[in-house]
Amino acid sequence: MKYEKVKLPKIIFDWLDNEIKQATMRLNVAQPFTTIAAILNEMNKKTFDSDLFWWINLPANQWKLIDALRYGYEAETEPIYYVRFIQNNSHSFLNSSESDGLEISDNEETEYIKTKFTMPEILAIDPRYKAFAVPVEEVDVNEE
Repeated sequence: MKYEKVKLPKIIFDWLDNEIKQATMRLNVAQPFTTIAAILNEMNKKTFDSDLFWWINLPANQWKLIDALRYGYEAETEPIYYVRFIQNNSHSFLNSSESDGLEISDNEETEYIKTKFTMPEILAIDPRYKAFAVPVEEVDVNEE
């Protein structure tokens, strides 16, 4: 029977990857239940980011972690967005390039011009742009 790797949210993937390495070195654990128990025990001793804390405290997600340890895991792909400023104008997308910096133009991505961003990238540019983020699929489907 072939099992697929478990897809975990990026924040969980990063945390688990780091925690597994540390727990394995510290506690020499290899069994999924023992590892999860050790991680949860360590978690109770520390202050965690609230998103991480709430995700891992859901029983269904604890089973997902066990499956991730049993079958392997990978990060979910992060959604990507266009930053669209004006409805119904084809030249209203945020573009970023090394040579020109930020500008508003069309949504044609090239080797030198970036038009698709993850939410952390958008927030790093300017948190106010979050209000203008539109999933790439929505725009691409409407343009076909």
